[in-house]
This record gives sequence, structure tokens and C-alpha cells, in this order.
Amino acid sequence: MSERWTLGDVFVLRHAGFPFDWLESLGVSDAVVEEARQLLVEERALVDAVRAHGDDSGSQALQDALERGLRPALKPRHDPALRDSLERYLARRESLQARYAQERADLRPRLRERAADPAIQEAVFLSSPAMFDNVWARYLRGDARKDTSDARRVERQVYTYLQRFCAKNETTSFFGPISYGERTEEDGFDVRTVPSGDTRRRTFFSFWAVTELARAVGRERSVRAHLPLRLNPLFTVTPGRAACEALKLEVPLSESAERLLAVLKEHPTPTAAAKVLGGAVEDVERSALPLVKGALLLWGLPFRPNDFTTFESVRDAVAALPPELEARTRWLERLDTLARLKAEFESADLSRRRVLLLELESHFTQATGKPARRGDGQVYADRLILYEEASSPFRLRFGRRFTEELEAALTGPLELSAAYGEKVQRGFREQVRDALGSDERPLDLLDYAVRLRPDQVSGSRFSPVPPVLLDEDAARHRALPWDFLGTSTPGGRYALPDVCLAAKQDGSGFEVMLARVHHHLLLRSWLSAFFPSKERYSAVASRWLEADPAARGLVGLSIRRRNKGFYVFPGRRLVYSVSDVLDVEEGALTPSDVKVVPTPQGPRLVDGHGERLHLYLPLDDFSSYPPFAALAHPQVLHAPLRTKGSHLPRLSVGGAVYQRERWELSSARLAKATGFDLFLAAQRERNERGWPRFVFLRSSKERKPYLIDTSSPFALDLLSHLSREAERLSVEEMYPAPEQLWLQDARGRYTCELRMQLTRWTAVSPQVFQGKAL
Repeated sequence: MSERWTLGDVFVLRHAGFPFDWLESLGVSDAVVEEARQLLVEERALVDAVRAHGDDSGSQALQDALERGLRPALKPRHDPALRDSLERYLARRESLQARYAQERADLRPRLRERAADPAIQEAVFLSSPAMFDNVWARYLRGDARKDTSDARRVERQVYTYLQRFCAKNETTSFFGPISYGERTEEDGFDVRTVPSGDTRRRTFFSFWAVTELARAVGRERSVRAHLPLRLNPLFTVTPGRAACEALKLEVPLSESAERLLAVLKEHPTPTAAAKVLGGAVEDVERSALPLVKGALLLWGLPFRPNDFTTFESVRDAVAALPPELEARTRWLERLDTLARLKAEFESADLSRRRVLLLELESHFTQATGKPARRGDGQVYADRLILYEEASSPFRLRFGRRFTEELEAALTGPLELSAAYGEKVQRGFREQVRDALGSDERPLDLLDYAVRLRPDQVSGSRFSPVPPVLLDEDAARHRALPWDFLGTSTPGGRYALPDVCLAAKQDGSGFEVMLARVHHHLLLRSWLSAFFPSKERYSAVASRWLEADPAARGLVGLSIRRRNKGFYVFPGRRLVYSVSDVLDVEEGALTPSDVKVVPTPQGPRLVDGHGERLHLYLPLDDFSSYPPFAALAHPQVLHAPLRTKGSHLPRLSVGGAVYQRERWELSSARLAKATGFDLFLAAQRERNERGWPRFVFLRSSKERKPYLIDTSSPFALDLLSHLSREAERLSVEEMYPAPEQLWLQDARGRYTCELRMQLTRWTAVSPQVFQGKAL
């Protein structure tokens, strides 16, 4: 291999906020699991013995009865020894069932103890105040409940949150903290964990909440005269008419409207425009109103969307209004009250936070007229008016030799991803080419986007790219050559992979896993909340953009900020969708500034001088949306490797694991069983398929994975619940496994992953790569 990928100077460490040991403690003993395994061996022997008598239907009936926990009846012709074996089996099963019930009863107080931990309670509150108030607090209140179906439902909900807090590398508050790592020139260590010296929390107003506050300010009648009117860059203005042909929008322009448009660039507010035009402010507003309704003009309070100080920028915009406005004084008081309550919330304990949140929500609703919660009660969909980030107590340092070995280990998998991304992108280009048909005229970007709406092309956020199907393989592990999908064309590339390190049991280092590849650069974003230097955080991306020939013509596709997530692209930006004053970026290219040129190989994006452009796509979803992906920089995408059967081995490429071991199965066997029968059903699946104790499960109805401990009654109730709501299940090994977790403190071990900038530079001296595990 002549290409080599290099690691950036800094990377992001994401880890669970609570130790994995807490989940391990909620399973039944190894002795019970082993006894269940032996019982299932006897069960299989019984079924095989009946089949050996030539009774296939009887063996199936016996299997069905045993799986359903029923007492089976053998036929008279079966010999007494078989009947004795069945009785011994049933007696052993009954004994094991009693032991399982006792251990489950002993685990219930332990689950309750974990749920009562003050930090866990606060984490639940921040995740979902409704869940905390309506379920969690009631669960902890008073004496332990009887073991009823309602109690088991609540315990399942409690476990659902615990598995999230102890096994998911999220980025939310102290139960999903953010930290960083760096490469060093030292040779004497591989991975060193050092105290970060920073365990702050930062509380922010959610972007949607700030947007609602700004809109409410903009609805004030006295304020509107002082808000800028901005020309929608999607429109083309000609004498007597403004139009956006692609969206079939047309706005007739009167003489007064044309005079208004002529002065808005230098005098954007109605008040300023009126002074230049020599008329009344009301006349300007009257002229502007039909242009606003027709979307030619955008009218609203401007503020900085892609920053941590979004709320503060709204206050700055209000403070910049004329001092004599009563609405200005009133809104400054409202915003200052919200800011004061937020500041108190940031340092308050749980009991005070519960009060403060209600106060904040009340003030917000009074100010905006909007509800203060969205998606309330859903584990992954809560959207409060606040969100919080927390810094981690850990920080990482890599030695030079380890960094070089890590780069070597990741080069093969990233080359595979580059080849796959190029293949997928070629398919997107051909798909777009065919959808455009014989039309060879250059298109404005907006016209191109409208003509290729989703009903014209395939691809979605839930099934983003086509899988690569491998032959069925019974092996547990399998190595693939890095070039088995071909090779990518030479040239610079960028990728932002999530990397996991698994500690080797002999203490000799780490196995490497490329968990996921994002086709992004490490830019200043919400993940940089606690990094001391903005410049150093995104230095590798900036250097690559400035110096690599492959970065020439790369333009960032401007998108509206989503919730807390924002990304600041340092180069040229291209606006393609405008619906609000915030979408008008000064100096950004507009759809009419660029052209999409159809070619036999697919569409090409060029600027006004005919220079080739490539889109930088800030969201993963866009990487699988054919119209945009076809115009993107050569993509680096994680290949979804699958088999034609139900089992996929753990797959390695070069020096790293590329895909965890996976099983696909019907939910039927797990959806119907309950209690001890459910425990046995899970052990059957585990023994037959070779599952480890801990697996991640996705259902055909759920996007997010859940950690399932096959030894935990509470996890099995969650498994059954998910199985009842879906036809198919996808089960994936937990890797790194619990015994391979290396990030730890006095409380225990933590799951973690590293988000790392890796770049492939254009044509430097060739290097021969030999993949190896670290």
C-alpha cells in the first residue's frame, strides 16, 4: 500500500459517565448461568433421543413444550429410561427456576440502590424531567414494591436508563462528558491517562429555544421597524419582477418596492431606509410586507447561530435596539432573568434544579407563548430549553511510537473505506445522471436540488448506503484484505473515525477497532466546548484545507443548526436553502453563483469561472443523499459488511477490527417468553449462536442500540419488550468486551471511544504498509 493516513495533533475522548461495573453487578451469578447451560444440554439430549426413536413430530412437540415451560407428555412407545431422563430434567429445571427466582429477588434491591444514587437521579432528571417526576421518584419513594407486572415494567424502564448511562459513549452533561487527547513526541509509553484538571459544567439554552425567543422579539410591533430586511439570495431581481424559478416563486415589484430594494443593502432596517427614501417608516413597512410574504425579503432579529454564545448574541441584538423602546427594556429584563436563572441552574444541586427548571420554563412560555418541552418522556428525544455539557476528569496522551502504530493499524481500514466511498459515490453520480436524463444544460444548484427530490432518487438516513454482501462464514473471526473492494484513486482524503482501543489481556498493548467513519473534518463545533484553543482544535483541518491540492475547490454546504450541534467550516460556504434571516450568510456563495454541469460520468459542480468545486457535507445524512453526495469531495464511508446468512464474523482489515460479530434473527422466540422461561430462551440463543454475555441489540423498529446483559433479569425484560415490538432483531457483540475496558478510576471501568482526525495527503513519498495489531 502506497498511501498512509496520519493522525491529527488532538482528538476527542467520549466516554460513559458511570462505570460499567454497575451494570455487571445486576446479573445473576455465573453458577446459575452455568447450570442453565448444562440444563439446556440435557434438553437437547432429550429432544435428540426422541428423534432417534424415529419420532420427528414428537421431538418437535417436546422442544416446543420445553421452550414454553410446559410439562411434556411422552408417547407410550418411548422407553422408561427416556421417561426417567425427562423427570430428572424437570426436577433440575424446577430447582434452577427456584434459584433464579431467589437471585432475581436479591438483585431488585441492588437495582434500586443504583437508581437511588444521587448522580444517577440527576442524570435521569436532565435526560427527562417527566420520567424523573412520574416514574423514578415514585420508584424510590417508600418501601420496595411487590414483584408484580407493574413493578417489572418500572424496573425495565430503570434498567433502560442505567444501560444508557453505563455503556453508551454519549455527549451529554456529566453522564456523557467530553475530554480530549493529544499525540506527543515521547516514546516511553503508549496510552497515558492523566487528570484533566477540568471538571466543569456548562449550561446552554437550546438552539430551538433561542430561536423562539428571537422570533418573539421580532413579533413586537415597535421593534420591527429596527430589524434588518435582507434579500433572499435564492431570488433573481429584474425590473418589475423578482423570481426564484426553481421553487416557482414570483414577486411583482412596484416602483416603491424597487426603490426599497435599492437602498436595503446599505440601510437594511425600515427606519434607516425611510430616512434615505424620504418617507414614513410605515410606508416602508407597507412596501416591504408583500415582499416578505413572497419570501423575497427576510425580516427578523439576527444573531449568531453557530456558537456557544447564541443566547448572549440575542441579548446583544436586543440591547442594540434604540434605548427609548419600551419593548427593548421589557425584553432585556426577560432575557436577563432567563440568564440569571440559567447561571444559578448551572451550579445548583438536584433539588434546586428541579425548582429552577420550572421557573425557567414558565418564563420562557410567558415570553414566547410556546411550550417549553418537546418529545417529553422519550429516552433519546427529550428537548428541553436547556442542555448541559461537562468536561471529563480524564485526558489522554499518546506516545510517538504508539501513534505511528495506530496510524499503521488504521490505514488499511481507511483505505477500504475510501474505496467503498468512491464506489458508492460513483453509483450516486450515475443515479443522478440517469435521473437528469438527456438534459445537458448547466443547472443552478437550487434547480438541481428541486429536480432531484427524494422521490426521484433512492437513499435515506435509515438505510444510507448499500451493504457489501459476503459469503456465509461459520468462523468467529475473519480477516479481509484492505483492497478487496478495489482501491481508491490517488489524492488527498479526510475522515473523522470513531476509534476504540481494546486492552489485550496479557497487558502487551491494545487491539484497535475502527467503529465508525464520518466523512468530516475536525472543525470547531459543539465538541470543542472545553478545549482551551480554538485554533489548535481545528489546526489539522485548517492545514489540510490550506495546503493539500485535493482541498482546492472544497466549499462547505451551509445548513441550519440542529439543536446543540453546530460546525464552523473555515473556508468558502455555499447557501442552498433559505427560510430565515439566519440563513443569509455574508460572503457565502449562492445557488446562482455555481452551476451543476451534467456529464456522462455524472454531475460536476463548478463556480462562475468554470473551476471544479466539491461540497463539504457537514451532516452524515447528506453523505447518503445522492444529489449532494454526487457533488461531494471523494467520500470515505464505512462499508456496511454483511453476509447472506444470519451470522457475520468479527471482521478485521489490516491492523484493526472493522466490524463486530453480528447475528440476525427473528424476534419470535424471545417475544413470547417471560420470567424464568425468558431467561432460558436467552441462554438458548446465547449457547446456540455463541453470544457473549453482553450484546448490543437493535430491533427493526428502533434506531438506537440497547445493551443487553443476557444474565440480568432486568435486561431480559427489556429484550422481551423490544422483541414484542419488532419482527427482526440484530445482535452485535460488545467489543471492546468488559474485560478489555482500560479507562478507569476508583469507581470502576468505563466504555469509551476516540473521535480522531485522520488525513491522507496528496502524493508524498510512497510508504509500504503492513497492517498489524498494536
